[in-house]
Amino acid sequence: MMDDSIKIRISNQIFKYEVRLPSSGLDDNTFTLDFFDGKYRQDDLVGLIRDVVPYFSLTADEMRELDPSEINKRSFTRISDARRQAKGDYGELMLFLILSIFYDVPKFVTKARLRSTTREQIKGFDCAHFSVENDKITLWLGEAKFHKSISGAISSALSSLTDHLNDKSRIASELKLLGGEIEINKTLDRKLYLQLKSYVDGGKSLDSVEIAVPVLLTYDSKYIGQCCGKGKVLMDKDPFLSELGTELTKHFEDIYKKAWPKDSNIKLVFFLFPFEDVAKLKENIELVEQAMKF
Repeated sequence: MMDDSIKIRISNQIFKYEVRLPSSGLDDNTFTLDFFDGKYRQDDLVGLIRDVVPYFSLTADEMRELDPSEINKRSFTRISDARRQAKGDYGELMLFLILSIFYDVPKFVTKARLRSTTREQIKGFDCAHFSVENDKITLWLGEAKFHKSISGAISSALSSLTDHLNDKSRIASELKLLGGEIEINKTLDRKLYLQLKSYVDGGKSLDSVEIAVPVLLTYDSKYIGQCCGKGKVLMDKDPFLSELGTELTKHFEDIYKKAWPKDSNIKLVFFLFPFEDVAKLKENIELVEQAMKF
């Protein structure tokens, strides 16, 4: 569980775009940063990401048992050593943050600790979370594409999910491997824990398991770029709401033109996150990452 101070910082830096768009799905959402003195707060987001990494890459037991001086070093050593444009950790971390804070959907496995070397990317789905509603569990198995281009993010997500979701045996195989890594049995009701384990370890047919697939797509926003350096931006009023809404409507239209994998028990949920400059954001995150590993 993240501490309250980080939750407060997240709520003060990341916001849901609350206008319903005609082209988006009912459960889709867009997230934005806010502005300060004409600047989109990407630099502040870097500091927030730095402080969220331990919750993303360490287990709850490790958070409790490690000496405070070791937490950051241990957690950052689990971030991939791949080139910043090739590694997926930043998108996976943002997806973790959104699910944990805005949806109250916790992880049941810390996937970052499962790779054998830091040169590897996280295999399979980019997250392993779960939710409980009316004593029924939904698995959240997501995909994150931290790209500059929205078209590139959509195409890459489509390719990945076509591979993942069109082969039920592949999903079952991944879940079976995760079954021995479930971390939340100490806090979850015993009956629900056993239900979750039966879903994950292959004991239950995937045809009867509810699966939500959150798909995070980032991109360089033309409109947000135009806003930067223009003085105060009021995010809860026009023209920001209407102009960004026009841009988002087009992007959701492009998403839903694609032939996404379909199944009665699998629901795709799209999250858009526009930035001013994704490449610059990645560069700044990597500078912090390199410092924290030593």
